[in-house]
Amino acid sequence: MRIREHDLPGVGKRVSFENRDGITTVMIVHHSGKREIYFVEDEDDDEALFSTIFTSDEAKELGARLLGVHDEPVDEESFERFRLLRKKMLVDWIKVKKGSQMDTRSVEEAQTSIPEGVSIVGIMRDKDILPKPEDDFIIQAGDTLLVVGKKDIIGRFEEVCKAKG
Repeated sequence: MRIREHDLPGVGKRVSFENRDGITTVMIVHHSGKREIYFVEDEDDDEALFSTIFTSDEAKELGARLLGVHDEPVDEESFERFRLLRKKMLVDWIKVKKGSQMDTRSVEEAQTSIPEGVSIVGIMRDKDILPKPEDDFIIQAGDTLLVVGKKDIIGRFEEVCKAKG
């Protein structure tokens, strides 16, 4: 099995590998601790066969269970580095879901309604990335917003981008 790892500037890391059945697993590890897992037939595919998102804690628990080391003590130095990282500003990508409060809003309207301390600094639509979008640019379901802010505030903003339900 060959594992490939790439830095994603401002986001984190991308790790991928192909299993013996020819399915490629791609994991995006965000600086915020969030992990996105995608299963694709080819590493260059845009459409995933299946995807899921884990919080940092969920990913750690799953990893520990897979390794069979669930009862090992936490390395104190690693935990301290994690605590320091959590206090800093983060850059994160947030997907806008259909029916969310952000769907069909202009960037200006979005900026006035999101929690203070989060800024939209870019938008990815399809394969195009628009850095520093104009105030009148309309956000649509399926867009991915590049935001900067504190972890807890970004988490609240991510909830606003989910579908109402």
